[in-house]
Amino acid sequence: MKMSSNSSDRLSVNSSPSPKSHYRLVVMGGAAVGKTAIISQFLYDQFVSEYKETIEELHRGEYDMNGVHLTLDILDTSGSLSFPAMRKLAIDTGDAFVLVYSVDDESSFQEVSSLRQQILDERPESDVPIVIVANKTDVGDDRRSILPETAESLVCLDWGNGYVEASAKNNVNIVGIFKEILRQSKVRYELSPAVRRRRESMPSTGGDKKKQSKMAKRRTQSVNT
Repeated sequence: MKMSSNSSDRLSVNSSPSPKSHYRLVVMGGAAVGKTAIISQFLYDQFVSEYKETIEELHRGEYDMNGVHLTLDILDTSGSLSFPAMRKLAIDTGDAFVLVYSVDDESSFQEVSSLRQQILDERPESDVPIVIVANKTDVGDDRRSILPETAESLVCLDWGNGYVEASAKNNVNIVGIFKEILRQSKVRYELSPAVRRRRESMPSTGGDKKKQSKMAKRRTQSVNT
């Protein structure tokens, strides 16, 4: 599903009978496609312009609305193929998956296709929510290696997954990514002018099993889409 942008939208949670209150989202894709930048824009309203290879980093977003609480654990994974055990564990423990490719890099789309198949192979017994994200739309149509119509048709019709076009650099449709994955996960949300967002980052690297927690600044804030 292709999401549209609306700068006035804010993400909040609406009550439903016995809702699941804790979701683990796994963000995967090739190297330098913008996985970390997407998460940073969504949780911290910051664009990370300097590329630094991620091994593995866990972030947390918490939402309160009319007494309903939703916790999103967002796992930022490595784009390297050097950590197959970590990748398998991420697939085994994820509730939903965001697979990111760069619109100017055809090989990154092939990587997304491979990751999707690996998820289906590892989780054949469950209907796992998957959203494919076409990132870096800010590069312009002349630099795109995959036409949006081609990608959306393949993802939505052939694969049966969600599809979102976004730009982490320009903060376009970032919230739309997470709305789509929550929609597929059957988490009910609504657009509201009042939502409190708490952020927590818990970075960890492959060589260090101890997780360091860092509480981010708490504030009321709108989230641009």
